[in-house]
Amino acid sequence: MIQDKLISVIVTNYNHAKYITQALDSLKEQTYKNLEIIIVDDASTDNSKDIIEEWNTTNIGVVKRVIYLDKNQGKWSALNTAISQATGDLVTLQDADDVSCPARIERQLECLIANKSLHNLCLFSHCYTQEDIDNNKRYSVYGAPPMMGHAETTGFVHKGFRTTGINHYYIGPQYEAHGASSLFYKQLWDHGMKFLPGNMGLRCQRAEDSDHNTKLTLLLQKTSILLEPQYCYRRNTSTNGAYLEQL
Repeated sequence: MIQDKLISVIVTNYNHAKYITQALDSLKEQTYKNLEIIIVDDASTDNSKDIIEEWNTTNIGVVKRVIYLDKNQGKWSALNTAISQATGDLVTLQDADDVSCPARIERQLECLIANKSLHNLCLFSHCYTQEDIDNNKRYSVYGAPPMMGHAETTGFVHKGFRTTGINHYYIGPQYEAHGASSLFYKQLWDHGMKFLPGNMGLRCQRAEDSDHNTKLTLLLQKTSILLEPQYCYRRNTSTNGAYLEQL
């Protein structure tokens, strides 16, 4: 059965006390229940710790684990720290200021399995207000997941590199694929596909998750995309800017 696979969800947080409860609740409300939620707080200076401690997963069959870092190490390092302790067959990400639609993880897993992929992403909705989040998180699903296969996905990534101003996972005028929706087999990380710091010239994309996704796609050519906006991307917050690029 599809729910036999344990999925570790990595939630990286830095000073998102205002949003993290909604982000975590969106994971608690997933239709896919075999989840290990690992929250890694990158030395927040707000009251994130209190909120994380209060949040619980009682009676829903989801495991909650928390890692508190002593100093801000950067999002790339926080991701690697959490994944090193993950026990799931697969890993997926969730930014602490964003929201996943209820069927996001289940639909992505279905898409990954149907394509025999090693890596999968879904589309996202641009959300500028709480009203945008509330409206878009209700996205409904019908029938088999619409999907983009390996060859077409790889082609879009190549096109992104060749075309100025085009995002590397740009799908069309309405949607893009979100980096934090990445779903991949943990063995890929175990064998060296880790997140990299930006100040060493090792990244081909500015953001940690975008860089990781690009390299997985181009190196393995087994990335599929769920063509549903199952991720609500909260714009104008400081997810990336808040993290330091320290070694």
